[in-house]
Amino acid sequence: MTDGTYYGSSRRPPRARQPADVFPTPTEIADRADELSLTGELHAETTADCWSRAEEELLDRAARRVVNAP
Repeated sequence: MTDGTYYGSSRRPPRARQPADVFPTPTEIADRADELSLTGELHAETTADCWSRAEEELLDRAARRVVNAP
């Protein structure tokens, strides 16, 4: 039964699907962690700290892309 433009609901359209490549891959995180460690941005930090920082930065960027998507 259809009660509007969209099947099952006349109140809101179906959610848009996000592309699978929105979130960073482990390779992208590793590359960014290497950049952080090689440039010395994180002084005396461990590899795990560089990974965490890189993951946080890239996930933040991904979230901003999803929120600001048209």
